Amino acid sequence: MKKLFFVVFALLAMSVSAQDVSNKAFNVRYVDENELYKQYIVAQQYVQLQNKLQNEYQEAFQKKRNQIETFGKQIETFYKQVETKYKNGQYKTQKAFETDQKKLAADQKKLEQMQENAQKDMEAMKSKMDQQLNSEQMKLATEIDFFLADFAVKNDYDAILRKEAAMFINPKWNITDQVAEGLNARYNADHAPVAPGKPEVDGNVAPATEQKDTQTN
Repeated sequence: MKKLFFVVFALLAMSVSAQDVSNKAFNVRYVDENELYKQYIVAQQYVQLQNKLQNEYQEAFQKKRNQIETFGKQIETFYKQVETKYKNGQYKTQKAFETDQKKLAADQKKLEQMQENAQKDMEAMKSKMDQQLNSEQMKLATEIDFFLADFAVKNDYDAILRKEAAMFINPKWNITDQVAEGLNARYNADHAPVAPGKPEVDGNVAPATEQKDTQTN
């Protein structure tokens, strides 16, 4: 899995005076990417999708390989039968022998075509799978980047680093749990079921239907 491109708010890119630096400490935190992937709902969904697509690819590959191997064994069996009949003089006519020879050649050509088609199909499937995963990964990375940018501003952080990028960083600056909690809260809010409301007519709540008294006197 490719590394997420966490937003780094570095003061090195800003023009600040020596007095500013002395008056304000560099406020930095870090996130453990691997742990975040385990906790964030969308990241979990990405991993599930990745496993699903990989399993589908392996199943398709195995199916095609079995088909090719089965047909190859059929050709091999038929070849041995033709060879045995020829050696034992069981062909009554030259035409019968040539007919079997043509069938062997046609089957061999079909086998080669099956192999070629299988390779193309698997390459196309792999390409489609990679495109889908790359797209989902970019969405995931973008979501986290935007969240971290907003999270950093709200908490007055100068930088949010990725743990793997630092040789050492004090564990007390770890905000992985808070980030995962915030991401999941936002996801749950965006995907909360809409409570059913009363039917509306022209923007107004529809009046209750009056029940007629059908009782006869």
